[in-house]
Amino acid sequence: MTGLRGRAAAAAVFFLASFIAFSQDEGELPFPFVSQLSAEAVGFQVKLTWRDSHENVARYLVYRHDQEMTTRNLSGARMLGQVKPGVQYFLDMPPDEKEYFYALLAQDSQGKTFATLIPFRNKTLVGVAVTTPATEEQLAARISDIQAVPTPAGDGVEVTFRSSSTDRDLLVFRSTSPIMRAEDLLRSATATQFDAGVTRAVISAFPGVDYWFTVLDARLYKLGSIPISPGANTTIDPVQVSAGTGSASLAQPSLQRRILPLPSLEITYGIETGKQLPGASFGPPPVRSLSPAAQKAVSVLLAAVPQPRVKELSRAVLPADATPSPDAEDTMLQTIVKGPFMSGNAATSERELLEFLSMKRAPEMEARAHYYLGQTYYFDNQPRKALLEFLLAEDWYYHEAEQWQDACFTELEKEEGPGP
Repeated sequence: MTGLRGRAAAAAVFFLASFIAFSQDEGELPFPFVSQLSAEAVGFQVKLTWRDSHENVARYLVYRHDQEMTTRNLSGARMLGQVKPGVQYFLDMPPDEKEYFYALLAQDSQGKTFATLIPFRNKTLVGVAVTTPATEEQLAARISDIQAVPTPAGDGVEVTFRSSSTDRDLLVFRSTSPIMRAEDLLRSATATQFDAGVTRAVISAFPGVDYWFTVLDARLYKLGSIPISPGANTTIDPVQVSAGTGSASLAQPSLQRRILPLPSLEITYGIETGKQLPGASFGPPPVRSLSPAAQKAVSVLLAAVPQPRVKELSRAVLPADATPSPDAEDTMLQTIVKGPFMSGNAATSERELLEFLSMKRAPEMEARAHYYLGQTYYFDNQPRKALLEFLLAEDWYYHEAEQWQDACFTELEKEEGPGP
């Protein structure tokens, strides 16, 4: 009988605690909190809904964790964003299809966060997972409210903006001409990468020069997607650092003498005539003709050297690009190879390969792009430019590039003729 009374008492306590958790008004507790927080997976998103607190709250902070959140592991949760009172919903795009837990914490106008977690109120007890992963376009950070002003110290330009995601790396581009289209960005801009969560950047700038700035999602840019929205992620008006202020000014020439002087320039030939000056002690030895015996010996040696056979070459595709790949960068390069490169459209192939190489890639990936760019130049009758591209590819594809280099040398010899 005593055991039954004990179990009955425990059940009553549990029921009373549950009743308090579900029905108690927020105003009766010494801190504000939301109620009825729920999380529902809808496609690639998780939709959070709740009821606001009746207390004076400035904002709500949304957190996500791969474990049920407690006061001990709350520091390991990721803050997803802030929501103003009255909105009462938040859309999250998880990076994968794992189960996640959520919590909402209230913050007052003085910045004090009420880090109290209450089951069935402001934290979820069951993990929720999306049914389909989000695409890169859907996960990409959306940039807005871009502003660019000279720093007070005059050492550069301060670029500020808003980002819809704190999980994405960003690229800040600087250009000396307006950026209205993607082509403007690729032709004249230099990029600096910033870590996720950064919404302020100080970019170095020369004084007296007009600059425009653009901020893009880094991974989306690598896929070739370049959304340009003037006023949102691209500055409309130029910004200029005043000359003579701060460390951005051009360096003044030093008056200190060199410890070791520069070597003197010895002029041995006249600039106008090209003839050797009287008394000049330095110069190439005079040209002398070979004797008949020497000429005969050279002819015999050259006759014994087999002439290289240069076979007719056709466009070649590396094994890495012969079959589809799930990697996004592979797909981008393969699209160029199967499109303008194989169709012989030299202008489009050159432009798209150069755009692909304008972003830093893995060394092996860059070598593949240089290999195709070399072929593009070769079949466009530009053997000198082609040779330079094959030299950049030979560290990874030596045997494949070697025959193309030989072909380039043969074409250059035809252009320039035999040596003296």
